Amino acid sequence: MKMECSTFTTEVNTMNLYLAMQRAMLLSILGLALSCLPTVAAAQADNAAGIDLPQQYSATAVGQAGAAAGKTFGVTIYLTGLTSDQEEQEFAATLKSKGQDGLVSALEKAKDVGRVAPVGGVGSGFRIARAQKTADGGWHITLATNRPISFGELYNSTRSREYPIGIVTLNVDKDGNGSGLLCGLCKLKFNKKGELEIEHYGQKPFRLTNVRRQK
Repeated sequence: MKMECSTFTTEVNTMNLYLAMQRAMLLSILGLALSCLPTVAAAQADNAAGIDLPQQYSATAVGQAGAAAGKTFGVTIYLTGLTSDQEEQEFAATLKSKGQDGLVSALEKAKDVGRVAPVGGVGSGFRIARAQKTADGGWHITLATNRPISFGELYNSTRSREYPIGIVTLNVDKDGNGSGLLCGLCKLKFNKKGELEIEHYGQKPFRLTNVRRQK
């Protein structure tokens, strides 16, 4: 999947919700909007300044394809901090210059700014968190991190090791209600044209439904 800033607005108006959310997710995570539209940085900083922290959301994750199709489980999303514009651009520059392995190394050194956990579980800390205010007074929230690689993946040298990034997006209204996506295994890279590409491992992301702000 590829994204160019100049075509983003048109695509949001013409593509289905799933594809539009994926493109918004990419822009939020790695600062492509900031590099293409410098004036956006100040606006995002002002918007994010109005969000109350910490926040906690509950949601239901629904499988959309493969063995997970139709299966559901509860998820809790914690937002405890935000990644600054400068930090976001540094992560993007690292991905461009050092590739995905370099990005993973940078994320390993960063502090947690959120956590995503199945109901009753500990879950994983997230190292990138961005929040952008929407026209209706709600928020588009994006979290990303390097995911833990299991012993089984290492021992068996499975292809899933090449997908070390986890991503969560939430689109909520002013009351904290909405929907989102949970992408457990992702691969990120910039192609030769400077476009960011994202590849999911094996199947579509989980759809997050019944998103509700708890705190």
